[in-house]
Amino acid sequence: PPPPPGGGPPAVQSGPKPRKMLHWKKVPKGMVQGSVWDSTNRTVAASDITEHSEDLVSLFFEDPKVAKAEERKKKAAAKEGAKKAAHVSLLDLKRANNIAITLSRFKASNEEIKKAILTLDTGILDLEQLQMLLQLLPTADEIKMLKAYKGEHEKLGPSERFLHTMARIPKVEARLQGFIFKQEFNSRKDELKSKVTVVASTAKRVIDSTKFKGVLEITLALGNFMNSGHQLGDAAGFSIESVLMLSGIKAGNKKITLMHYLAALVATKEPQLLDFALDLKGCKEAALIPVDGLKVELRQLNKCCDELEETLLDIAIPKKETKDSSSELSSSTSTFLHIMSEFRSQAREELEEVQAKVDLMEERFKSLAKYFGEDPATFSASDFFGNVNTFIEQFERSVKEMRQMQKDGVNIVGSAPTGGTPDSKK
Repeated sequence: PPPPPGGGPPAVQSGPKPRKMLHWKKVPKGMVQGSVWDSTNRTVAASDITEHSEDLVSLFFEDPKVAKAEERKKKAAAKEGAKKAAHVSLLDLKRANNIAITLSRFKASNEEIKKAILTLDTGILDLEQLQMLLQLLPTADEIKMLKAYKGEHEKLGPSERFLHTMARIPKVEARLQGFIFKQEFNSRKDELKSKVTVVASTAKRVIDSTKFKGVLEITLALGNFMNSGHQLGDAAGFSIESVLMLSGIKAGNKKITLMHYLAALVATKEPQLLDFALDLKGCKEAALIPVDGLKVELRQLNKCCDELEETLLDIAIPKKETKDSSSELSSSTSTFLHIMSEFRSQAREELEEVQAKVDLMEERFKSLAKYFGEDPATFSASDFFGNVNTFIEQFERSVKEMRQMQKDGVNIVGSAPTGGTPDSKK
């Protein structure tokens, strides 16, 4: 069919090429007649679109200047990609990626990290970063691989360059371990000292408590009454965990336990003993402290001091000059030796103080075991404090329940019409 009257294609088509073409499928001209397109008023449509040509050009048509700038960016990106592709990769992909991911958390360059390790710069490397670096150090095989590489250092991949820098630090692993030990020493030492003090002071409070002793004496009398006429009766004393059995012994009404009766007995006969728990503060905390773990931690801290001393001696011995030797390395080594030597001396003194506290703690354990008729060789302080704490909780709960029973008209002590021992009630 002939073109619609009054126009041709809009003027915008003679302008610059669109940034993105509309790649549609054209209907063959021979198929237009009789189709939906046959009734389309193309002149009106073209006229309407032409009215918006400036908008369309500004939005979808290439600006030659912008196009050239984009082209330059593409070429630069392609060049950079080619440069990256030219990096020499010596590590397997997983190892290289792990190193790259970890290093992305550091703001410092490889050389700045190296200098921070050599000079113990905590402003560059904190404890967490030091621990991460320790996991990234090159293995013996990786060091051999880097030494065998004869190409330019700049052509190595980022992860390989990092390992190459770390490999140039003499005794880098020992230095890092010493650096880490220095960073975490105070917190570890203070925590150890605090726990030892809690356990030792709690042991002394238990021994010194006359109120706790009084409650145990009443408990002994109560237990011997219950066991009279039996081989378990006439006991001179009992293991501390035995006192926890009182809560499981119930009266005929199933509501009152022997622990309730003990609480009522103490309240009636010796009310000044009811707050004996105030003398035993720290039992709950002490029960959660593994005493053997405290001694292990002290041994580990002393071992770290020994290893640091070996590192300092090793670094202090002059080494044969190498191509990596420099005045900067020599100066930083002197700094490392000076700072770490002072730290080691101070750490030794402070650990001796902790050792004295541990010795005192163990002496109090022996006294505690002897005081309660236990074998010091098998005595467990943690179990003992745990049992005392459980007894305190059960006793205090029984006191509250006993008082509620009294409000309800139930008088536990003196509820029986007659006294006597179990044997007399035959």
